[in-house]
Amino acid sequence: MCDHAPRPKRFDLLTILLVAALFAGFSLLHAPVPGVNEPHYLCKASATWDSSYCAGDFFLKSQNAHSVFFWVVGYFTQYWSLETVAVSGRIVSAFVLAWGWVALSSAFSLSRGGTVVSAGLLAAITLTGNLSGEWILGGFESKVPAWGLGFVGSAGWLTTTGAAPWRHWLNIGVLLGLSTAAHPVVGVWFLIAISMSELARLFSPVAQWIETGSTAGVLKSVSSSLFIMNGTALVVALPGVIPAFKIVTSSDLSHWERGTANRIQVFMRLKHHLDPSCFPPAAWIHSTVLMIVIGYCSCRLLKSSHHRVLRRYLLLLVAAVIVAAAGVAVGSHGGPVVHLPQWSWRAFLLKFYPFRLIDTLLPVTAALTVTVLVLHTLQNRLVGTDTTIPGFLAVVFMVSWILKPGPPYGYSLEEYSTWKSACKWIRSETPKDSLFVTPREAVAFKWYAERAQFVSYKDCPQDGAGILEWRQRLRDLGWMRPLQLQRSLKPSDLTWMQRHMQMTHLITRDHVVTDQAPVYENTVWRIYDVK
Repeated sequence: MCDHAPRPKRFDLLTILLVAALFAGFSLLHAPVPGVNEPHYLCKASATWDSSYCAGDFFLKSQNAHSVFFWVVGYFTQYWSLETVAVSGRIVSAFVLAWGWVALSSAFSLSRGGTVVSAGLLAAITLTGNLSGEWILGGFESKVPAWGLGFVGSAGWLTTTGAAPWRHWLNIGVLLGLSTAAHPVVGVWFLIAISMSELARLFSPVAQWIETGSTAGVLKSVSSSLFIMNGTALVVALPGVIPAFKIVTSSDLSHWERGTANRIQVFMRLKHHLDPSCFPPAAWIHSTVLMIVIGYCSCRLLKSSHHRVLRRYLLLLVAAVIVAAAGVAVGSHGGPVVHLPQWSWRAFLLKFYPFRLIDTLLPVTAALTVTVLVLHTLQNRLVGTDTTIPGFLAVVFMVSWILKPGPPYGYSLEEYSTWKSACKWIRSETPKDSLFVTPREAVAFKWYAERAQFVSYKDCPQDGAGILEWRQRLRDLGWMRPLQLQRSLKPSDLTWMQRHMQMTHLITRDHVVTDQAPVYENTVWRIYDVK
């Protein structure tokens, strides 16, 4: 519809390799290893296979919400360094994501050149912001291949006709089941959104808006297709869903304790992802602009062609908008969360990331519809230009390099360098069963030092009991009461901390222990032996 150049098949290896190279290159340029979540995921994966890794670490012993990822990836951490696993994982994830992108582009009848341009445009859009902190291109974690598998499954759904054989829906179910196994939240939201879109076809105006011919037999078609798709997906996803379901339905805690744990997770630790009242105005403006762009491009395209695939895709986007709107209705508040009616149920519902799907589909839809409209308007002249595509991609890579994040928050480049030096000393000079008390800004401590932490603000468990214990440990350190710990500590203070926390070492840049020399010291950090 958009250009007359040959379009790639849903699995066109050359096009997939081109897009994968783009995605992997963007990831490595914009998010140097280790990425923001890679220590969180890969250290947990390593501990899943090797119980001696950072033995005694509170977070690593907690329940696993992404068991399939941890078991698969953890195997490779036993033979390769975490850096090698991270880079290899990014490349493999980029390939899976590229497969999904080529499948979507094929559904929209984009040529090979158009597919590469739309992938570059997606990368460019991700640099401009998001609504709830969601990203597609970055580090290596379970959601990246889950998005790729979800895109392949949704592309199969986009091209489905009323007469599609049951094997077609079986294939979609397998793909979405694999996506759910890799990351339950991502896969389940795909299943829900597609199911909502199919159910909408039961309303005659919606069915007629999508299909140009007769809409007879829609009820039978929808019911059978949803049964096959969701049933197949459930069976395939069981290895990932069962552990996650056990965490969500754990009965070890009282109703109040479960509600408190959910409140801590949703409205404290992950509020930038889950609490709509905490999303900054710029994030709402960014999402609104993307929706305006999508609306404009879609209206232009639908005026010139029926474009059945686009209509179905917009139905999927509307489903994601409805889910996000429900999240806003559930989570919006102007005062203390505990003053909200039924706050415990609100926290429980919000922990399933209702903004994740819309935060991903908006840049994806914008990239696809803009590319389709531009190529349709220019009648393929853009793709026929030898220098246009490489030039565009070069600009994307250059901007991603320029906008790559600097040192972690709270660090200068020099401080970050000295932090890694201190961790290197810890890794080589302290016993493997050491337990460290670290400051809140301790970035990737387990990654660099390979030693256990008493608690890490970044590494919050997923299960209710673990979340409550995490908060208590933070309070024990005084991170929620900054004045509780004085700048100057006495050896008796360390003795008390050792008895209470069973710690063996303290690493700090803010505290000095009187009458006790550190076992290691550089220009920023000091390490004390507390045994």
